Amino acid sequence: MPDPSDDSGKRPSIGNIGGDYVGGNKTVTQTAGGDIVGRDKITGLDAGQWQKLTQAFAHIQGQVDARPADPRADKDEIKQTVQRIQDEVKQGDNANGDRLHRWLLNLGAMADDIFQVTVATLTSPAIGLAKVVQLVAQRAKDEKQKLDGQTAP
Repeated sequence: MPDPSDDSGKRPSIGNIGGDYVGGNKTVTQTAGGDIVGRDKITGLDAGQWQKLTQAFAHIQGQVDARPADPRADKDEIKQTVQRIQDEVKQGDNANGDRLHRWLLNLGAMADDIFQVTVATLTSPAIGLAKVVQLVAQRAKDEKQKLDGQTAP
């Protein structure tokens, strides 16, 4: 008969950041340094940054959903690009700047409004993301302004 306290093979379900989580028969705790006991370490983000980032990207995804239908900009493709950006940003200092830059420029080509709010999120001092993420976002913004024929402020 299986031991009910054995949680091997079960993956804990992770809820909101900032406390203890219960998944299966196991409590999972996120520390302030970004470690999640019982799960892979999230590099470069503390619990507060993680929560702000998650909320900001949920808001961005909501803005994508609220966009009117546009035959030139597929909502699913925009959402997938935003998700890729979010996933890469969560890597903190280990984020791949080339991929992030490419996805930001693709997003800018599809939906300028979503690009602008995404760049504002990534460069926000309130979230305090890794310097590499901030620099890549600023570079993408500057390049997009040049492509659009604007001058940087």
